[in-house]
Amino acid sequence: MPALITLTSDYGGRDGFAASVKGVILKINPQAQIVDISNEIAPQDVWEAAYTLKSTYSHFPNGTVHLAVVDPGVGSGRRPIIVVTESYYFVGPDNGLFSLIYQDAERLRVHHITSTHYFLPNPGPTFHGRDIFAPVASWLAKGIPSGNFGEEITDFTKLNIPVPRVAERSIEGHVVHIDRFGNIITNITYKDIQPFVAEDGSLAFSTITLAGKEIKGLKKYYAEAKTGEPGAIINSSGALEVFMFKQNARTVLSVKRGEAVRLTIGA
Repeated sequence: MPALITLTSDYGGRDGFAASVKGVILKINPQAQIVDISNEIAPQDVWEAAYTLKSTYSHFPNGTVHLAVVDPGVGSGRRPIIVVTESYYFVGPDNGLFSLIYQDAERLRVHHITSTHYFLPNPGPTFHGRDIFAPVASWLAKGIPSGNFGEEITDFTKLNIPVPRVAERSIEGHVVHIDRFGNIITNITYKDIQPFVAEDGSLAFSTITLAGKEIKGLKKYYAEAKTGEPGAIINSSGALEVFMFKQNARTVLSVKRGEAVRLTIGA
């Protein structure tokens, strides 16, 4: 079976950055299969990359190498790393990009990449995705053990991940992502609201408050909402999401990532 390598980056499609990364991978491992998760991460937005990777990585076969490069500190003292979990490998900068992977992993090793003979010759200061991370991902996918690339570390960088606050009759969370449809995704999950689910399966809460708007109850699907009115749903990733049917909720509600959202329990 061909080695599978995914690519998550802020390289976009206008320049040749993503193509150069893929070319390096294929020169080292012509049998590799490369799948783009996204090259449209907002420039230098480490959190968006972390969230996108978290939402996607587990849908790939075990053994997949996930290459992720959103790297504002390229050329500085930040470390290149390999993350090894029970099922996957991750290659990229030690800048918090893999924070949500650390949170998910049952077993975890992180290696500081120091074996420079796996890099391209004379790597430059501005394109480590091509010169360092792409060749390392390719050699890793060819079967080189992760320990060959460098020593294990424990002081890897983690982002400050917002956690919902659950009270007796409310849950307070934040907007953590807004997708291309304008759907507003929060860090409140079905697990958080499960204690308030009635025996008949209905949800015993009434109001979601976001950006000064109050939304009553949850919908089962998008089209259940009235056109022009915001609705809320538990999406396919298990997160509480605010949407507008056939409209862009971000634009209409003027919501940004990080805004507070409150779910109030009661009749």
